[in-house]
Amino acid sequence: MKSKKIAKGNLRSKKPARNMQRLRIALFTHDTFGLGHVRRSLHIIRELAVRLPDASLLLITGSPALHVLRDLPPNADYVKIPTVVKTGSHGSLPPHLKLSVPETTLLRTRIIKKAVTAFSPDIFIVDNFPLGSRTELLPVLQMLRHLPVKTILGLRDILDAPDAVQTDWKRHGIYDVLERYYDKILIYGCKNIFNAAIGYKLSPSIAGKIRYCGYLTATSPLTHRPDEIRAELGIRGPFVMATGGGGGDAFPVLNTFVQALPKFPDIYSVIFTGPLMGAPDRKRLLDRINGNPRVIVRDFVPDLRGYIKAADVVVSMCGYNMAAEIIVQRPKAIVIPRTWKYGEHTKRMRTGEEREQIMRAHALSRLGFAHYIEPADLCADVLSQKISDLLRRPKKRVKTAINVQGLDSAVNEIILTAQGKGTTNGAK
Repeated sequence: MKSKKIAKGNLRSKKPARNMQRLRIALFTHDTFGLGHVRRSLHIIRELAVRLPDASLLLITGSPALHVLRDLPPNADYVKIPTVVKTGSHGSLPPHLKLSVPETTLLRTRIIKKAVTAFSPDIFIVDNFPLGSRTELLPVLQMLRHLPVKTILGLRDILDAPDAVQTDWKRHGIYDVLERYYDKILIYGCKNIFNAAIGYKLSPSIAGKIRYCGYLTATSPLTHRPDEIRAELGIRGPFVMATGGGGGDAFPVLNTFVQALPKFPDIYSVIFTGPLMGAPDRKRLLDRINGNPRVIVRDFVPDLRGYIKAADVVVSMCGYNMAAEIIVQRPKAIVIPRTWKYGEHTKRMRTGEEREQIMRAHALSRLGFAHYIEPADLCADVLSQKISDLLRRPKKRVKTAINVQGLDSAVNEIILTAQGKGTTNGAK
């Protein structure tokens, strides 16, 4: 999509303003292999439901992880659009419907547009992808420019290496999209970890729309205390936990973790594969574990935070949600950033490298929140040595202060936008 093809529609028709408590807020997240985007969206929806109990909240999502949508607030609902997944060099493809990519994109666009038109939101929030998967949101954003609807883009702390983002955004006309179609840009991170305006070379007008909210995590109390979790697992003594996030691309990390376990025959291990791990990958892991009674394998728990806090050492990749929980819970942590593209974790030949997680892992290590292993160095011996070192050491107190009030700040910004007002914290 060339930028010159983007329509300049900016005249908005008038409609009666709704009472703040009667607001209608729609939130779009297309999601793929992971759970990060849909979880972040659900955090926002739940907090909005508390703050605005009479508002109507609609999530539009392509996430296949429908089990995470079971506990929506009473004033929220969702519309499921056909799923697409990233597959490395092939981009985003439909994993279920026997449709071509253009057909799937058209279907998604029509469902989104119909849902947004019928719902008639006051606020439309887009998670992380300004145009969705394959520019499917462009007709929707063009339509909304003619209506009194405020549009907000929410971005995670780091998208990818700055040069990769700049190239991609130039190719797809994203700079024009940010300029013309979004009223505000919320960054769920901290400026001192990554300055998006500088890193992505944003114009002054786009940079002026940015609000740094801090890291966004759940703010509710832990559902289970660490001692309750240990009792439930039947574990006495130390245990090491490994998590694969959503699980769709986590096999290399979890397989290496399982290979390292013979070095710790007397220590329990708890592995969360993630609900989206493919059946062949899960079977390979279970075959390697071979019924070891000291290895507990689960695919998913609704609240992983208590397990992170209870574990003596946590091993994970370095996706946004996991990094945010490490900052909040402050366990002894080892992060192994994923650099392979989505869908290419089982391939010997990969089409390229993504830098998002390695940039985040370096930042966590620099600030003292985690130890990291370079993906090229990942093997059972290196991982087992890191685990052994951390088990022996006392937990260090991290003195670095990081803003983890992102949920409160983001919801404040959404409400202020609905009120037609500015910002709570400036572009900090």
